[in-house]
Amino acid sequence: MEFLLTLVMAAFFAVVHVANGWLFQSLEITSHVSWVYLPAFLRLFYVLVMGRLNGFIAIFAGGLMLGVHNEGLTVLSMINNACSAASPVLACVIFEFWHRRRVGLSSLHDLLQFTLVYCLLNALLHHFFWSVFDNAQLREPLQAAIMVTGDLLGCLIGVGLMKAAIDRFGLPSALLKSPHQD
Repeated sequence: MEFLLTLVMAAFFAVVHVANGWLFQSLEITSHVSWVYLPAFLRLFYVLVMGRLNGFIAIFAGGLMLGVHNEGLTVLSMINNACSAASPVLACVIFEFWHRRRVGLSSLHDLLQFTLVYCLLNALLHHFFWSVFDNAQLREPLQAAIMVTGDLLGCLIGVGLMKAAIDRFGLPSALLKSPHQD
């Protein structure tokens, strides 16, 4: 059942990515960088709620679905998928190292810190690997800053909605009993 949920979340990630491209097409700098990127929130959400491993798998599998649909599976698409899936996991590890505890899902302060670490790390990882494997991806001088901004805006919208839902409805009982520890 958990595997099926992970695949459903992967498909949802791909759908939201396509919808984001359609909604914010005029705000795209490149096919990989936009001023608003809503799926950035899903990356955080998946890792925080599904756990690091299942979150990574859902994000990576969603990226594979996009790669097959868009340009095919290339070395660059695999690198992008790895960066996209690893960034929130690494941000989680960094947050936990700094604070010596897990991200508090009901703490707006924790969620904002985690979001900022993720946004910076995601842009750095992508741009590092683009500079190594495909310089053609580097088109704008401020592209990394735009990617951070787009991820941040997408995350803030999602985190705000998630925080409002938690405040209104509380955390699901499954998350209160045993948070994912992978």
